[in-house]
Amino acid sequence: MTSEQFDRGLLLLRHLKSAQLLLLIALGEASSLRKAAASLNMTQPTATKLIQDLEAAVGLALFERSARGMRPTPYGEVMIRHARLMQMEIIRTREELDSLSKGASGTIRIGGVISAIPFLLAKAVAALKVEHPGLQVSVDVNTSDVLIAALLNGRLDVLLARPLALSDRSEFDYVDLIDEPLKVVGRKQHPLALRPSVTVKDLGSWPWTLLPAGSPMRKVLAPVFAEMRLPGPQYIVETSSMMMMVALMHESDMLAVMPADVSDFYIRHDLLDEIPVTLPSVMGSYGIVTRRDRPITPGVAAFLAQLRKTMQSQKSERPTLTPER
Repeated sequence: MTSEQFDRGLLLLRHLKSAQLLLLIALGEASSLRKAAASLNMTQPTATKLIQDLEAAVGLALFERSARGMRPTPYGEVMIRHARLMQMEIIRTREELDSLSKGASGTIRIGGVISAIPFLLAKAVAALKVEHPGLQVSVDVNTSDVLIAALLNGRLDVLLARPLALSDRSEFDYVDLIDEPLKVVGRKQHPLALRPSVTVKDLGSWPWTLLPAGSPMRKVLAPVFAEMRLPGPQYIVETSSMMMMVALMHESDMLAVMPADVSDFYIRHDLLDEIPVTLPSVMGSYGIVTRRDRPITPGVAAFLAQLRKTMQSQKSERPTLTPER
């Protein structure tokens, strides 16, 4: 950032009003000035004046007006996105103040893909709480695409997610951690688990429980499922819950595809059996994702340090894909 950009940013900050930020967020949700104003208990003329003053301060048209409402221009979309981030930062500030007043020492919101839990995330978070008992930690487990959106909106601070969902977006930093294979699993004593070997095509006649169609795993496995020639949607139950997957497999002959770290956890605890089939190496890795335009907080720094310690202690179980950088 140049000194000129910094000065222009400060100038904009001096002109911004909290009501304008709230109105931007409301317009991003309602696309109607009348509805946005009503949601904030202000009159429509007041809302109109606030937007006009903001556009004058920015020097750009933020919205296109029409009979169907107000649609943000590309400049307006940028303003709405950053207004939401500022709102989340203010909420976060209040949470940290409340935590400090209760004796805590900061907060961190972590997002993680399901496969990161048994091998890395649970161990790192447990060790983090031992070293920093006052740190308030929350963990959101979901698919990479959902987690990336939450990081972008400021609801999460750091992720363990897959680069497939990043699409080379410049607003994120990514550090590779783990390259993981996939395994097919079923209930204990599943008929396929008793065979000496199984082909991919053999899997097509069995029912499945899978992650939602838009998830990164489903996207990269599309060619594999095409080779299976699954009969149709009636053979598939979609869910983002790994617990639901395991429960469905216990109640039926459904199969599932799981990252090796997750499947090995359930197999080791005698909950599932591995199906003896080799899948192509298509899933790739997961790693650390952070926002490039946000400073690393002490809580995130402590978590990342603990991740490195955990990775080091787990080297005998799984190799790392890349060294720390």
